[in-house]
Parts: sequence; structure tokens; C-alpha cells
Amino acid sequence: MLKVCLMTMCFAALAVSTALAQEKKAVPPPPKPADEGPSLQATMKFIQDKLNGIGPVNYITYVHDDVAGNDQNQQSKYEVTRVVADPTACRIGYHAKVEINGKVNHEGDAVFFLKNVGDISVVPGEQAMKEAVAAAGHPLWTVKVDPPNFTLKVNRTNSKVFNSFVFFDEQLANRMAKAMVHAVELCGGGSEPEPF
Repeated sequence: MLKVCLMTMCFAALAVSTALAQEKKAVPPPPKPADEGPSLQATMKFIQDKLNGIGPVNYITYVHDDVAGNDQNQQSKYEVTRVVADPTACRIGYHAKVEINGKVNHEGDAVFFLKNVGDISVVPGEQAMKEAVAAAGHPLWTVKVDPPNFTLKVNRTNSKVFNSFVFFDEQLANRMAKAMVHAVELCGGGSEPEPF
């Protein structure tokens, strides 16, 4: 009788484990989670609208040459217009104009592809100017920017090339950086070489 009971229990245990195994196979996979954040189209529209709404950014840069002991200042005007953020091509194009002391220093169209973006950062305008002055061969110059502003830098993958946008509003600059990072992720940024 004990043998029959043990065999019955073994069969019962085997039947239960087989039923559980079959139940596990019958359970459908969990649903895919919804994508986080807004769509690429909504993100690109946000970027386009906000960049087109900045208007001209006027500021004065004060420079002190610590070696020669002399001072310089320059009035700058930075403006981005005609921004087109194209979600189909994962591309942002715009027209930039830079004036220094009332004269056009640079003007032209620019474009970058989000697949080629390596990283995006927001830095205070003074830091951006210090980096520019040091890159021009003057690391010992002291720089002050008035009024304070913030530069959004869009750096390319495997390149020293970057695009920049200047804001008075630090919060807007950070929101724009977050939106661009999201767009870069949706476009597979950082994985493609620069186009010819």
C-alpha cells in the first residue's frame, strides 16, 4: 500500500510539474512598454519652434590679457533664424549670423544630422568664450560676458566640429539640450560617420 501511495504521489507531482510547465509555455509574452517621451515629430517641432523664437542675443565680452596687461571689449550679436528640424531626415538646418562691434563676422547656413551627434552640453557663455580664446592661442586671457548667457554645444562624433546656440535663459537652454538628446536617441545618434 505504501508503494502505491508513493507511486501515486510521484505521478501526482509529475502531473503537477507537467501542468505548470505547460502553463508557463501558454503564457503570452508581456506587452512591450510604451516608448518613453514624445515622438520624434513632436520633439523636432519643439526644437524648431523654440530655436526660431530665441531672437538676437546681444552681449558684451570683456577680455583682459594677463601677460600684456591690456583690456579689450567687444559687442556681440548672435542670431539663429530659419530653423528647420526635419524628423524624416533626422536633420536640423538653420541660418546663423554673428556680428562683432556692429560688423558681420560670420553669416551662413548650417546643418547637422542627428545620427552624427556625439554629445550635447550647455555651458555658461564665459566658459564658451574662454574655450574659444584658448583655442585661438590665448589661454592666459581672462574673459567676462555681460549679461550672462548660455551656449548649447552640439558636438559631432569623432570630430572637433560642433554647432552652437546662445540663450539668455538657462532653463530654456537645458530644455533644448534635453529635447535634442531625445531626438538624437530616436535617430540613432553617435553611430554614423560624417556625411560627405
